[in-house]
Amino acid sequence: QLDRLRNTEESSTPTPTFRTCTRENMRMLRLLTLAVLTASTASQQYADYDQDYGNDYSQDSLYHDYAMKQQEKEVGKAAFGWDKLLLGTGIGWVIGSKVHTRRKEKKLNAKHKEEQKALYTQYYNDVYTLQQQNAELAQALEQLGVRIR
Repeated sequence: QLDRLRNTEESSTPTPTFRTCTRENMRMLRLLTLAVLTASTASQQYADYDQDYGNDYSQDSLYHDYAMKQQEKEVGKAAFGWDKLLLGTGIGWVIGSKVHTRRKEKKLNAKHKEEQKALYTQYYNDVYTLQQQNAELAQALEQLGVRIR
């Protein structure tokens, strides 16, 4: 009897059918259908994109190459850039020595020219005075009657 009672209670509750759906239920059904269709087309488009990307760019290793070069640069660097510092110091020292030696050379050349000019002037004056003295002595000897060759 209990089973009969249960069966009658279950059969007494009306089951909703398509005809008994309300407007709100229909709206929810349409939204659910729209969501399912949108999701399926979006996943299909993504799958197409994934296949295209896989086909077109499977050999693309641009970022990988970039990362490897950056890593090689980091490995090859000297600590604190000492190589650049030493190279710059050496080049600066050579250029500085060239500049300073040229300045010193110009000053020394001017000084030596003045000394040489003074020396030649003194030599010329000494020779001139000796010639004057020789001429005076020769004239005095002629007056005394001594013949000089």
